[in-house]
Amino acid sequence: MKRALLILFLLISVSSFAQFFQGWGIMAGGTLGRQYWYYDEPIGKEKQKYLLRWNGEVFAEFGHHPTFRWVTELQYNAKGTKREEVDGSTTKYLNHYAAWNNYLMIRKEMFAIIPYVKIGPRLEYVVSSPQDFKKFHLTGSLGAGVEFVAFGPVRFITEAHWVPDLSRSYVGVPDIKQHAWELRVGLKFPFGGGGEACPPVYK
Repeated sequence: MKRALLILFLLISVSSFAQFFQGWGIMAGGTLGRQYWYYDEPIGKEKQKYLLRWNGEVFAEFGHHPTFRWVTELQYNAKGTKREEVDGSTTKYLNHYAAWNNYLMIRKEMFAIIPYVKIGPRLEYVVSSPQDFKKFHLTGSLGAGVEFVAFGPVRFITEAHWVPDLSRSYVGVPDIKQHAWELRVGLKFPFGGGGEACPPVYK
């Protein structure tokens, strides 16, 4: 009897997980970073130049609602800025981050594509920084993307994100906030069809 109940419990647990877990994927792309330097004496803000670097992610998607999903991901990101010095030379500042990102995904299933938006916080850990950035800080993320419907085990996705610091990366002289744009492409591996094994039928 106990063995039968245990097997029944395991079957229910596996079934529930299969409905909740929608799949996982990998992404990579470019990061266009720029810093804002804030001064107190005199009060002012200095916008630095953009610096193009890269990012990479592994993510998982959860939830069986057709519109709302939760996406969590682990990310490695290289972002920074360029600064023009008084003598005309350019100095590059490049910081490396490991991040845990969580998003609310709002999506719309269509015949051939699934457009979506993502919004949520990121907890970033600074792996290395020539600017002595704080080890932990929060950023926000607002993104939009498209998942291309396919009937095999792999789907192509592409998305763009705006990533501003919510807390300052460096507090001192000057205070610094890091902003960035990310453009990503990747592959999603749906679990059990991902809930969209067949396209919707319109009447």
